[in-house]
Amino acid sequence: MQPSAELRVAAVQCPILWNEPEANLRYIAEQLRGQEAADLVVFPETILTGFSATAADYADREGRQLEELSRLARHYGKAIAGSLLTALEGQLYNAFFLIDEEGQIQLQPKRHLFAPGGERGYVQPATERRIFSYRGWRILPLVCYDLRFPVWCRNVDKEYDLILVVANWPKPRRAVWQTLLRARAMENLCYVVGVNRVGTDPQGLIYTGDSALITPRGEVIAEARAGAEEVVCGSLSYEPLSELRRKFPVWEDADRFTLEL
Repeated sequence: MQPSAELRVAAVQCPILWNEPEANLRYIAEQLRGQEAADLVVFPETILTGFSATAADYADREGRQLEELSRLARHYGKAIAGSLLTALEGQLYNAFFLIDEEGQIQLQPKRHLFAPGGERGYVQPATERRIFSYRGWRILPLVCYDLRFPVWCRNVDKEYDLILVVANWPKPRRAVWQTLLRARAMENLCYVVGVNRVGTDPQGLIYTGDSALITPRGEVIAEARAGAEEVVCGSLSYEPLSELRRKFPVWEDADRFTLEL
């Protein structure tokens, strides 16, 4: 399938109600209702619960939350992305989801579990890396901590066109988040959309968001205000990406890596 010439993306920088999946689902519905121009609406990591070990008690073990997200995507005619805690083949994962407007679900579990946050104690890591497809665009899905690991993110042979990364990335490390979004775009010659939450959680962590849409040259298309609950939108154009890859084929010299999964 040929990629669409433009992909209109809305990044929803928002707080998350702590361990309240139903209330957060209502919030998602409200946001979808208001994004008439967007093709794809992206929410932060663990959008239904927030990020904590206690969130495992509210995980989507029977698939009902994914079913509701699929229903919302169909109802509003929008693709939705984010992450949630869900069970796959009997194991619990922090899984990135992309659900298209027909309700079709693509899932990628988080690979790099955040030990300081206790994540290894309640979810399993990914055992394979998947490239999603939406409107002909090839997408690498990342969940928060995954952004730090360039081998996992490496775009060899132009495998993908766009990185979507969703996060609960706290304020003390905001410079790392901002830097890596741009670095991943430039080193992989791809667009990057990073969506982080805002607000304060019951653990006392503060989140400044800093959500952004980045070009393959590292230029900012749109960026949210620090700490603000807002939606930033932008249109990603395929032809400039294709032209940059033709003129500057750095991908031809990419190092080959074998991942041990």
